[in-house]
Amino acid sequence: MNGILIATVGAPQQIKDQLRILSKDIIFTREGDKGANGYLFFGQNRILNNEVAVKFYYWGGNIKYHAEPSTLALIEAPNILPVKSAGLLDGEWAYFVTPRLDGDLDDVLEKTEHSNLRAVERVRQVLCGVVHLHQRRYVHRDLKPSNIYVGDDGRSIIGDFGSIKYIPEDLDSIPASSHAVLYRPPESLEAGSYGFAGDLYQCGVMLYQLLGGYLPYEEMAWLNQRQRREHDLLSSRADQALFVDRCIKQRIQRGKILDLSTLPPWVPDILKRTIRKATHIDPEKRFASASAFHTHLNNIKNNIPDWSVIEGCPVLVTSTISYRILEKDNSLYVQKSKNGGDWRRDNSIAGNNLTDIVCELERKI
Repeated sequence: MNGILIATVGAPQQIKDQLRILSKDIIFTREGDKGANGYLFFGQNRILNNEVAVKFYYWGGNIKYHAEPSTLALIEAPNILPVKSAGLLDGEWAYFVTPRLDGDLDDVLEKTEHSNLRAVERVRQVLCGVVHLHQRRYVHRDLKPSNIYVGDDGRSIIGDFGSIKYIPEDLDSIPASSHAVLYRPPESLEAGSYGFAGDLYQCGVMLYQLLGGYLPYEEMAWLNQRQRREHDLLSSRADQALFVDRCIKQRIQRGKILDLSTLPPWVPDILKRTIRKATHIDPEKRFASASAFHTHLNNIKNNIPDWSVIEGCPVLVTSTISYRILEKDNSLYVQKSKNGGDWRRDNSIAGNNLTDIVCELERKI
């Protein structure tokens, strides 16, 4: 399997050559389908018998912005995927070897079991990792759910360093990356620059998603009826793709890519204000640093109602009583459970819609 993989991989020759060298220590098993800005391979270390991932990425460009693999390998932080070894192939390609983690935050989002406090905790952990990167003047530039792995203990771990860059001491920003358009901050589209505030913007977008905000990956979902008609009149798929890309970028530049009205009614205003600040179109009006964003989440978490979605039902947990909202015959009703006991209907809660019931329950706590 190892030789077949290396022989058939659709990668540049220099990557094939390096795979052959690495195969002395790693038994390669398959090529990954995630990680669009490079080539990803999975395997097992022959000596340690642990699962590893090898990511080849294109870094060609101005060398002063290059994140040295050897320096990244020195970062030891609980919320950053450790780099076990790394190297440069030539003036265009580099690679990292990291432990293999299968689950990521995209998998979490697919379950649609959102939770206020878990969302805050996940983003807080990502920000812990971002603090370590920014302290060394690195920007990740591609913080999105598919690049945030979930450890066996549920911990959020920043991975995929294919877009990471170094910001020299005499600069505040560097050239922006060109992929993952939904997560690109406005300044990366207008000025083509990306600074430390860009990573904070991407963390704000992830917080919005983890709380249940609408951010579809299907590009056509971003077009209104007029734009769809204009799109359909274009003759080639290439022109259609460029048109959709332009429409999405215009939304980002106007600060309209996130629609806070799509958040569930149990997401409190304090979290909505947090998202607005983190994703402000003006980077100067975002949080001053990753540490400041992290501290803010730490400070507000005790004032956030503990709502979750469990098996499709909104559930509010308090110190003594839990409430859940159910639906039957197109009508909503509430059950409560004291100290983890059986669920019983609570007819004292009334409301004409989900928002009314949420507000009524929160007045009880």
